[in-house]
Amino acid sequence: RLLDSLRMFLAAFRLPGEAQMIDRILQGFSESVGRVCEESMNGSLKLFSSDEKRAADAAYLLSFSIIMLNTDLHNENIRPDRKMKVIDFVRNNKNYGKEISDRDLPVEYLEGIYKKIKEEQIRTLGEGADGSMTLERWKDVMKNTSSFQTHHLQDTKDVKELLIESAWQPVLSAMSGLWGMIPTGVDNGDFDIQDQNGTLQGARFGIDLANEILSGASSLGRQDIFQDLFINVCYMSGLLGNYNMSTEERTYCFVDSLERQSALIVAINTAVENGDIIGLDGWKYIWGMIFELRDLQLLSGKNLKESDPDLLTGEARMEFSRRLMQLDEPDVIHDTPRKGIMSLVFGTGSSENLSNQLTRRGSRQSLHGKEDLLLWDEIASSDEEDEPSSNNDEYASLPYYQRSPSRQFSSVGTAFESQLFNEMAYGNDDLPVTGLERIDSRQAELLSPRGRVRNRLANLVDFNGLISETRYLCDDGLSDTLNALIDIIRDSSKNNNANEEAAISGLPISPASEAFAEILLCEVVRKNRDRFAFIWENILSAHYNSRLTCRPEGSEVESDSMILTPGIEKCVSGILKICIWASSRSVFANEVLPTLEILHPPLGACVWSPLELNLDKHLSEGLWRICRNVDGLSQIDDKAWEGILGLLDWCASRGGIPSRDDFGSLDEDDPSLQAFRSLHLMLHAEELKDIVPYGVVKSIRSLVEAGERGHCPKLSIAGLDLLQLIHTRMETLVIQKESELLLHCWNPTIDAVAEPAEKSRNGNVRQHALTLLTDMVLDRHGTCIPLLSLCEIMNSICIPIAGERITDLLRIPRNADVDLEEIMIELELCISLLFKPFLHHLKNLVSLEQEFLGIWISMLGIMTHLLGDDEAPMEEDDYDDGIMTREKLFRLTQELGSEHLRNAVMVLIAMNVLVNEDDDEAEPSQISSATWAAIGSIGYCRPLIDEWKGTAQC
Repeated sequence: RLLDSLRMFLAAFRLPGEAQMIDRILQGFSESVGRVCEESMNGSLKLFSSDEKRAADAAYLLSFSIIMLNTDLHNENIRPDRKMKVIDFVRNNKNYGKEISDRDLPVEYLEGIYKKIKEEQIRTLGEGADGSMTLERWKDVMKNTSSFQTHHLQDTKDVKELLIESAWQPVLSAMSGLWGMIPTGVDNGDFDIQDQNGTLQGARFGIDLANEILSGASSLGRQDIFQDLFINVCYMSGLLGNYNMSTEERTYCFVDSLERQSALIVAINTAVENGDIIGLDGWKYIWGMIFELRDLQLLSGKNLKESDPDLLTGEARMEFSRRLMQLDEPDVIHDTPRKGIMSLVFGTGSSENLSNQLTRRGSRQSLHGKEDLLLWDEIASSDEEDEPSSNNDEYASLPYYQRSPSRQFSSVGTAFESQLFNEMAYGNDDLPVTGLERIDSRQAELLSPRGRVRNRLANLVDFNGLISETRYLCDDGLSDTLNALIDIIRDSSKNNNANEEAAISGLPISPASEAFAEILLCEVVRKNRDRFAFIWENILSAHYNSRLTCRPEGSEVESDSMILTPGIEKCVSGILKICIWASSRSVFANEVLPTLEILHPPLGACVWSPLELNLDKHLSEGLWRICRNVDGLSQIDDKAWEGILGLLDWCASRGGIPSRDDFGSLDEDDPSLQAFRSLHLMLHAEELKDIVPYGVVKSIRSLVEAGERGHCPKLSIAGLDLLQLIHTRMETLVIQKESELLLHCWNPTIDAVAEPAEKSRNGNVRQHALTLLTDMVLDRHGTCIPLLSLCEIMNSICIPIAGERITDLLRIPRNADVDLEEIMIELELCISLLFKPFLHHLKNLVSLEQEFLGIWISMLGIMTHLLGDDEAPMEEDDYDDGIMTREKLFRLTQELGSEHLRNAVMVLIAMNVLVNEDDDEAEPSQISSATWAAIGSIGYCRPLIDEWKGTAQC
C-alpha cells in the first residue's frame, strides 16, 4: 500500500527543509508508487485512476497529506484541541476532483490511514530509523496479509518447520558474525570470541535476529531447535567459560563488548518469556550468567533483591561478616585509621568501610579467584554512585523499552540502540537535529565503564522477571528453574574441593554467589506460594535435608565435613523464612515445621561439624518470627511442635553471653532473650491456651541456665515465672484427675525449679526459686499424684536442697563481706521448704510408715545440725539495735527453726503419731523413740523436751 511504501521510503533519509526539494522528491515517489501500489488499477484496491498521470497526482496529494498529518499528530508543540481530527483528514482527501480521480476515496480507507499514523509515527533517519528493514517495518508491510488463510494448514506448518530446520544454523552463523564471534561447534555452544570491538549496528541487528529466530522456533513447538539456539546465545555472552582469566580480565572483556552484552540481553529476556521450554540446562546457563554478573559486580543492587528482612541486625550482620572473613579481632574495623579529607569531615559509611577494610581470607588458589568472594551483596564501592536512582522501584525495574512513556520501542534491539544514544548524549545540551551532528560523548565518561554497563543492563534486561514470571511456568518449567539452582549449589560445593581444571570445565561460582543462589531459591518459592506443596514435596525438602542433615561416621551416606560458608548461612536462613511463612498455614506448617529439627542436635550438621557454625542469632530470630504467628501455631500437630520446641531448647541453651557494655547485660538479639520472648508470647497467648506442649519445660530450664551463665538474674527469674505459669496450667490435669500425665509433666517442672534453688550463684534467683518450689509442692497437685512419688519429691528434692542450703549459709567466715539480711531471708525460705510441705501433706504421709519415717528422720538430722550449738543467749539490747550481726543471725535462725520443729512435734502428737515413752500406758513406737532421742541431742531444744513430752502425755 501507499502508506507502507511511504514509511519505507522516508526511513532511508531525512527530508530537506526546502519546500521545492520536498516537492520534487514526492513527485518522483508518486510517479513510481502510483503505478504499482495496491491503490492503483494494477493493485487489489483499484482506488486511483487508470491513467498513470492522474494516478501519480492522486498518490502525490495523498502522500503530502499523510506527511502533514504525521507532523500534526506527533508534534508536541501543537495543542491537543488544535490537532487534526479524523473527519478533517477524510474531508481533505475524499475527493481530489474529476481532473485527478474518477471517484471518491472510501471513508474507511482514509480512516484506516489516520488510525495507523496516530498509532505509529513515520520516522525518518535521525528520528529512530536507520534505513534498514527492521522487524517493525516488516510487520507493517505484512499487516494486510493477515486476512489470508490457507486451506493446507498442516502443509504450511510442515514447510515452516522444514524452513527453520534448514535456516537455524545459518542464522546462528549470521548472529555470531554480527556479534564478532567464530563458532567452533554449533551443537555444543563453543565460540572463539573476537577481542575487537564490534559496531552498534551489529549488536542491534544481532539482538533482533536472535529474538526472531528464537520466537519462530518457540511458536512452531520445536523445543529441540529452540534449546540449541538458546544455549548458543548464552555462550555468546562470554559469561560461561574463560574461567582461566582473572576477575579483572573477565570484567574488561564483557564491559568492552557490546556484542556480549547483546547476547546476555537476548538470553535473559528469552528466559523470562519462554521459561517453560529452555529446559534444565538452559536454566543452569541463565543462573550461571547471573552469578557471573554478580561476581564481576555488574548486577545492579536494585535487581534480584532479598525480599524478606535480614534475620540479623545491622551490627550483628557486620560481626558475622567479619567472622566470615576470618577477622576475629573485635577492633579491626573500628581501629582502622580514616584516610582523606572527606573521611575526616564526614567519616565513612559502614558498608563501604567493611567492604574496603575486610581482608580476604587466604591467598588465591585459582586463576578466576572466585573463592575470595564471600559477601553476596557486596558491590564495588567506587561504582555506588553509578546505581540508577528512582523514586518508584517498581517502575525502575521494568525493561527500558517497556518503561518509556510512549512505548515507542517495538523491540529490545531498538531499545538497546536508543539506550546507547542516550548514554552518549548524557549531559549534552546540543542534541542532534538532522542526524549529521557530531555527538560529544565526553559527558558519558563521567560514569565508570562498569557502572555504565550496570545501568545499561538494568534498563534493558528484565532481571526481576526471572523471579516474578515463574508464577506462570508449568510445573515442569518451575521444577527446571529450581533444580537448576540446586544443581549449581551442589556442584559448587563439590568444586570447592576439586582442582582448578575441574572447576573451569563446569560452572564454578563464588561462595557469595552460592549464597545468592540460596536467596534466589527462596524468592522463587515466595512467588509460587500457591504451588508450595508441590515444590516442598518434590524439591525443597530433599535439598535442605541433604545440605543440613548430619551424616555420622559409619553411616551408609558419606560423611561430609561442613565449614562455615555464606551458602550454608543462607540455606539455614532460607529454611527459617519458609517456616515463618508456612507457620500461618496449618496444612503446610505440619509438613515444614518438623524440618526445624535439622537445625539443632542431634540431626543438625551445622552443630555437629568439627568447625561449629555459629548461626545462633539467625536461629533465634527465625524462631521469634515463627512464634509470633500464634493463630497459625494453634493448628499445628505434635510433630510440628517437636520441631519448634527443639529449636527453642537449642536457642535458649546457646544464649547467655554477656554483652560488651559496662552493665554486664545481654544483647537484645541474644538467642536466650529471643527464646524468652517466644516462650512468653506463646504461654500468654489466649489462642495457645492449653495447646503449647508441656515439653516446653525443658526449654525454660535451658533459659534459666542461660541467665545464670550470662550473669543475668532477670532472665533466670523470668524463666522461673514461666515455670510457675506452666504449673498453673496443670490445674486442668488436676481437675480431670489425670494423675499419670500430671506426674509426667509435673516432675520435670519441679526439677527445673529445684536446680536454680540449689545451684544458682545469685541470691535473688535462689530465693525466688525456693519460694516457687515451696508453693508448688504445697499446691494440690501433690495430692493428685501417687503418694510414693510425693515422698520421692520430698526425699530427693525438698529436704536435700533445704539441708544443703542451710549448711552452706551457716558457713559464713567472720570477716566475709556478705549481706546478712539476705542470708536471713534465704534461711527462712529453706526452713519453710523443709516444714511447710511436710505439714501440708502429713495426713497422707503417715499412711506410709517407712517412707514417712525416712522423711522425718532426715528433717531431724537437719535440725540437729542447725540447733546443735548451744551458744549463750543474747542480751536483750542485741535484738533491738537494728544491726544484723553474725551472732544475731545464728540466734534468730535457731529460734525460727525451733519454732517450726515445735509446731511439727505438736501436730504429730495431736495425730497420735508421737507418744511420751515415759508414760507406762503408751505403746512405744520407732518414730517416737527416734524423735525424742534426736530432740534430746539438740542442745538448743534440751530445755524444752520435758514440756513437749508433757503435751504428749496429756
